[in-house]
Amino acid sequence: MTTETHIRTSNAKISEALELLNEAAKEKRDELKGIIGNRYAHIQEAMAAGVEQGKEAIAQGRDKVIEIASDVDKRVHKDPWVYIAGTAAASLLLGYLMGSKRK
Repeated sequence: MTTETHIRTSNAKISEALELLNEAAKEKRDELKGIIGNRYAHIQEAMAAGVEQGKEAIAQGRDKVIEIASDVDKRVHKDPWVYIAGTAAASLLLGYLMGSKRK
């Protein structure tokens, strides 16, 4: 065998080996994509469920705040002087505590 024939044979074998490696890499790439996709799919599903639960909690909280505010509004309109006196007393106490000098 001449050197030129030997080089051609070696190049052909290298090309064949590279083709086999490329095919194996493509197969593994698809397999890895599937594995990673499945793992991330679980994370995405969990995040979506968390977002839905968060939205429901916010809606329930908003409804509860509206209910409490409505109840307080009714009580204040029914007997406002109790709340005015309470607010004045709390303000006086807070002003005294903030205005007093401590040593």
